[in-house]
Amino acid sequence: MGIRIPEAASDRRAGYKVGQRYDTGLLSFVLPSEEAEAYTGRLVRKGTKMIGNFHPEKKDYRPAAAFTHLGLAEPGTIVQGLRKTSLCPDELDSPEGKYLRRCIDLFEHEFRPGTTRIYVRSTIEPAMTPPPVSPGE
Repeated sequence: MGIRIPEAASDRRAGYKVGQRYDTGLLSFVLPSEEAEAYTGRLVRKGTKMIGNFHPEKKDYRPAAAFTHLGLAEPGTIVQGLRKTSLCPDELDSPEGKYLRRCIDLFEHEFRPGTTRIYVRSTIEPAMTPPPVSPGE
C-alpha cells in the first residue's frame, strides 16, 4: 500500500485477502491520539478534512475483507470518535502521501481518551502484483 507505520505504533495488525473480483489489503495500528492526528495530518492533503461516520453500517456489516478477521471492530460500524477519508496516490503531494502506492480508505478511531487506532483498507486489482512485504509497511 505504501503506508509507513510510525515507530511508536503498537498493536500492529495486517491481512491480505485474495478475492474473485478484487484483492484487499488491511492494516491497523495504535498511536497516542496526538501522534495519530499528526500522522493523518501528514498523509491527508492540506485543506482536506476527515469526516465523521454520519451513516454507519449496521453492526452485522461484513465487507469482503473485514477487519473482524484481525480481531477488530469494523470501522464502518463505529460512530463515536471515528473520522474517515479516502485517498489515491495521484491526488497527493503531502509528506506521507508521497509513499502511497494504492488508493486507500483511511479511518481514525479514538477508542479511548488519548489512544487512537488507525485503520487502512486498500482494494487491489487481481491482475496487479500484490504489494511486497517489507519492514514498516
